[in-house]
Amino acid sequence: MPLTSDDAYFGRAVNINLTVAEEVTVSPQGDIQTITLKTGHTRFSLGNQVQTAVATVGVNLYAKLTDIGSTANNRAAQANLFATVTDDAENMNDIRAQEFLGDAPAWNTSSSTTGNTGG
Repeated sequence: MPLTSDDAYFGRAVNINLTVAEEVTVSPQGDIQTITLKTGHTRFSLGNQVQTAVATVGVNLYAKLTDIGSTANNRAAQANLFATVTDDAENMNDIRAQEFLGDAPAWNTSSSTTGNTGG
C-alpha cells in the first residue's frame, strides 16, 4: 500500500504553530511581564500589595507564554521535518528494486557478492 501524506495539512499545522509562536507574547499594550498597576498614592499599603501581586503574576504569565511560544516553534519545525520525510517516502512508492538498490548505501562492504565469508 503506497504511503501518502496530506501536505496541505502539514502546511496549515506549521503556519498555525508559527503564528502562535509569534503572537503569544506580543501585545499592543506592551509585554505582560512589565505590567504596572496604578494604585494611587504610594502610602496606600493595600494598593502596593496588589501592585506587587499583579507584577508577579505578569512575570509568571510571560514565562508561561514564552514556553508556549517555544513549544509552538518546535512543533512547526517538527511538522516541517515530518512532511519532508513523508515526501521522501512517497517518492519511493513507485520505485523499482534495482533503482532502490542503486540509491541505497553499500551495506555489504566485502568483496564477495555471496555474503559475508569472513571468519
